[in-house]
Amino acid sequence: MQSGGRVFLKSVFGQIGDDWPCVSFSRPSVGTRLRQEFVPGRDVMMYVGTLNRELTHDPDHRGRLIAAVVIEPSQILETRKIVSSTAWANSDERWPHSMAVLNAAILKGPPFPDAHNVVPDAYRSFGNVENRGGVVLAEGDERAAVMALAADPLAIHLAPNVQAYVGLRASYSADIPKNVKEQATRMAGLIIERVKKGGEPRVVINPQRTAPGFADLYKLLVDKWQTEQRGLCALCNGVLVATTMNKMVQPSADRIDSSNGAYDASNVHVTHLACNLAKNQYGLDHFEEWLVALRGADPRTDG
Repeated sequence: MQSGGRVFLKSVFGQIGDDWPCVSFSRPSVGTRLRQEFVPGRDVMMYVGTLNRELTHDPDHRGRLIAAVVIEPSQILETRKIVSSTAWANSDERWPHSMAVLNAAILKGPPFPDAHNVVPDAYRSFGNVENRGGVVLAEGDERAAVMALAADPLAIHLAPNVQAYVGLRASYSADIPKNVKEQATRMAGLIIERVKKGGEPRVVINPQRTAPGFADLYKLLVDKWQTEQRGLCALCNGVLVATTMNKMVQPSADRIDSSNGAYDASNVHVTHLACNLAKNQYGLDHFEEWLVALRGADPRTDG
């Protein structure tokens, strides 16, 4: 959280966890406000247990600050698709809209900090008609009081479809160079076209190929380039160049095992186009001998 970040408070009926790994609300307008105002990496949201004995079953949570979370505000999700089936069945479908929690911490307790003592003004404002079911801000001294509370990190395990969305959002981060994103988009498009043409007749039959959807392909290529390969060609270990007029060093998505038609995480890496073509034309062993020769050594020796 940045020093100027804001502290949002949200009334909840239970603790954050894998059964309910999201911030939920009954009115879409709450999600609209969070999309406009909450910034991950800058802001934090505090869970405040309600005093409702029927819905907040654990008395240790009632009227207490129980958790701190960071949410992904860019997408409003259907709650039933992100929480466990048991939790959804027990909720009477009261809160149909949600936002995924990216990071979470549990405040020290029980006893958990008393909201009335820590954030009295913000806590009272939950009673205002316009704030019911929504969020309020802890500001000034109350913000400082919240930030001084002790908490322990909590690992959140999201549903696979939510994990995929969060990962895709990360691959569009402003920290990733624009030209890398452009090249990943170009390569993903080429792969989709190759998959579509699988089985079509030409002089020879195009091989059958498989691939995930465009968005998943884009994320895969960005992850390979930026994280796994650290910006280096998977074949020659040279620097991948995102902006170039030289086709030989243009980034290319290469299937590691050419006999395997799948473009997936285990069978794809990013290379220079020249390295990709040379490996496919002459085989990996001959390609590696060529690299040894280029580096000034005798490929006929063992090094």
